Amino acid sequence: MDGPALSGWERRLLDEIESDLRQDTRLDRKLSTMGAKPPNRVLGALRAAGRRISVGVLLTVLVMTSICLGIGVRTPTTAVLIALGVVWAASVAGAVAATELLRRRGGSRGSGFADPAREERHERRERRPWDRPDA
Repeated sequence: MDGPALSGWERRLLDEIESDLRQDTRLDRKLSTMGAKPPNRVLGALRAAGRRISVGVLLTVLVMTSICLGIGVRTPTTAVLIALGVVWAASVAGAVAATELLRRRGGSRGSGFADPAREERHERRERRPWDRPDA
């Protein structure tokens, strides 16, 4: 502890307060169980997936799934189901490719696809003296 030590009167007062607080079992139980909870692996995986999958890809998956399910329920032949699977996979792959392309370009129009870690590295790189033009 920084500063001067507690006087005898202050120590007695602090001991009384601590003993009163120890007698409160409800508070003691709350304080003893309060702390960092173990990480939930499922929620962590979902959060990581949420950071990697853009809204456009998610909407493409949902829309194409509903369209393909609607068509597949009406005409459930093998050829139609295979064609729908191919169309669904191609549209999702196209959405993922477009998202990655926009992310790599840096979202110059402020489209929200820029990677925050990439921006931080870019800002850090700009602070180096050899990257600044001499004027």
